[in-house]
Amino acid sequence: MSIAAGKLDKRVLLQRPEISKGSLGGIDCKWTDVGRLWANLSYLSGREFLKNGLNAESCNVSVQIRKSKLTAGISPEWRLVYQGKVFNIQAVLPDSVHAEVINLPCIEGMNAG
Repeated sequence: MSIAAGKLDKRVLLQRPEISKGSLGGIDCKWTDVGRLWANLSYLSGREFLKNGLNAESCNVSVQIRKSKLTAGISPEWRLVYQGKVFNIQAVLPDSVHAEVINLPCIEGMNAG
């Protein structure tokens, strides 16, 4: 059984971190684009909280993508970007119904990078 192409209707950017030593001895993290792919985004829940004395919010999002050469090395250190919003990947999970699909539980709105 294959997932319908129409369900994967959002174009997301997959990025991986490039860690290097900074000029002052600290750690620098730059994000490198891996590629664009089609995805299904489902917002599951959201919350509002105080962060550094300011109102902030975060959302739990389920993202489905197809397995491919592009996604072969994906890990929770990577992230997705959609319409300028950053989605931090929490896990890389197989789909119980569609063998060619990867499920990525993500958090949007709690990004440090």
